[in-house]
Amino acid sequence: MAEQKRFVFVVNPRSAGGATLRRFEHVRQRFESRLAQQGGVVDVKLTERPRHATELARQAVKAGADVVVSVGGDGTNNEVINGFFDDAGQRIESKTAFAVVTSGTGGDFRRTFGWSTEPLDDLERLARMSRRRIDLGRLRCVDFDGAPSLRHFINISSCGMSGVVVDVVNKGSKKLGAKVSFMAGSVKTMIGYQPQTVEVSIDDGPAVTEEVSLVAACNGQYFGGGMWLAPDAVPDDGLLDCVVVRGGGLGLWMRHGLKIYTGRHKTLPQVRITRGKKIHVAPSVPGEKVYIDLDGETPGLLPASWEIVPGTLDLLV
Repeated sequence: MAEQKRFVFVVNPRSAGGATLRRFEHVRQRFESRLAQQGGVVDVKLTERPRHATELARQAVKAGADVVVSVGGDGTNNEVINGFFDDAGQRIESKTAFAVVTSGTGGDFRRTFGWSTEPLDDLERLARMSRRRIDLGRLRCVDFDGAPSLRHFINISSCGMSGVVVDVVNKGSKKLGAKVSFMAGSVKTMIGYQPQTVEVSIDDGPAVTEEVSLVAACNGQYFGGGMWLAPDAVPDDGLLDCVVVRGGGLGLWMRHGLKIYTGRHKTLPQVRITRGKKIHVAPSVPGEKVYIDLDGETPGLLPASWEIVPGTLDLLV
């Protein structure tokens, strides 16, 4: 008899304004039945607090689960993939794969792969068990208490106006959906946000002082509820796409803000996109607060370093 495959579903019941758990329970029986046909058993874990998804995923990885499935949004994905690492940031030795059942406010990670929001499409990816080895990003920054922080990310991490937008969105209501929530948060932030002066270096090269509204380290292509920030990013090329938006007052965003949803922002003179294995950004004014966004969460402030961790995660595709 073939050995059973264990699928651990880490479900964030507060994701998508509380709708994620209802959606999952609606299809749960279909998932259990279909995966049982493939010799799989489903084990569902519900998160109860921030970072709990990391704890649950880490337990599953250490116990030898075949697949850990993130059920939620981009923030849930981030917490789950951090569970593939120990507290020191070292990859836990395992053959466990990562998979997603898309929900949540943003749903940006799935867009890089062209996945739909239909959970039964997610189910078929689980049943196929087709793996793609992808990269992750690693962020080192300062948390809001001033302590060093190390986090991994699967999609995009950035600093500047995006960090403020995420903070605004996460503190507000998301009942109107991802795109409207992020657009509303962006408009609210743009009105009062002034570009900040930072020092940016790529691959330990010389630091360049620039006035920016955004610096992003991209493993995936989309963020902010559908903004196509890094159209050429590839999640298994061993590199981060670094997107810098220079300047960026209200006038710039009023004229060109919608171009970021179609990728046409790449042609703007204010936008520079380069590739590298490591990105370091520090505020030019010591003590100035420059917020960081990490897969839709706000982990802390500059100074920060982003680096690629190549080929470290098996994703079910």
